[in-house]
Amino acid sequence: MRVSIPLERTRGALAVSAVLMIAAAALVACSPSQQPVVGAQSEQSVDADEPAPPAGLESTDFGDLDWTFRPGGSVPETLQVTLVDGKASDGMVSYELGEVVLAELTDDDRMDAAVQITRLDGNAIDEQWYLWVATDEGPVQVTLPVARMARCGTVTHSVTAVEGGVEIHETRRSVADQSIPCSDPGSDERTRTVAAIEARNAGEWWPVQTAPIGGFGGLCPMTTHLDTYENEGALYPVPDAAATEPIAFDGRSTVFEIEGWPVYGEPFPGWVLTGVQHGDDRGCAWAEAPGS
Repeated sequence: MRVSIPLERTRGALAVSAVLMIAAAALVACSPSQQPVVGAQSEQSVDADEPAPPAGLESTDFGDLDWTFRPGGSVPETLQVTLVDGKASDGMVSYELGEVVLAELTDDDRMDAAVQITRLDGNAIDEQWYLWVATDEGPVQVTLPVARMARCGTVTHSVTAVEGGVEIHETRRSVADQSIPCSDPGSDERTRTVAAIEARNAGEWWPVQTAPIGGFGGLCPMTTHLDTYENEGALYPVPDAAATEPIAFDGRSTVFEIEGWPVYGEPFPGWVLTGVQHGDDRGCAWAEAPGS
């Protein structure tokens, strides 16, 4: 038997079907795309292709390296010391690794270090700090110490990492402190920032002072006179005029006499290390000797 469907019902069914088709199309249009995101893949590819940062000294074991040690810090002669597990000894004299302070010293985005080493000779203690520079060939020691503490000498309070180098807080003895007992620190308290530059020869690194005034970054000999004199010549942080510009002082600066240490004498002909003062800040710097 044939069943007849009224025309009105047929039209209604068609209308419902049309609405359902439109809704389905809308859902398809709104669903998230399953295609890969090319942009995200490209960014990841670029990140993977970026070069790794240059290697620094973060993982260096300074307790298993060959060291150059300068007894007293004031003589040209040095000793070669091989540390094993942070120590070395020849029976009478012993050496021991101390604190390691990581800091960027050469402005090359590599982490360098200031490292403490102590020499014990009976009751005599010679505690020194040396800079180590990260290079393509590995760690290189700056052979001039930047801080030293010994009996009746300078007291090193702290060495800390700061922007652009390491900050050394110390109290030195001056010519005016000769009457005070060795158990007391001197009266010349200084806080200075030290970094490193390459000078004189390829691969030869020098300590330089960058704050509070520019100057030499190694050990400054003790003042021999309290009088100061007008500075009339160019001063440099290292004995190499080609390695750096003269030190720029904001206003008047003076110079004063310091002890003549052999380490800064004959090895560097044509140069003299002198004391320098700018305001209340004191340090030392290199000047070309007259007639050189």
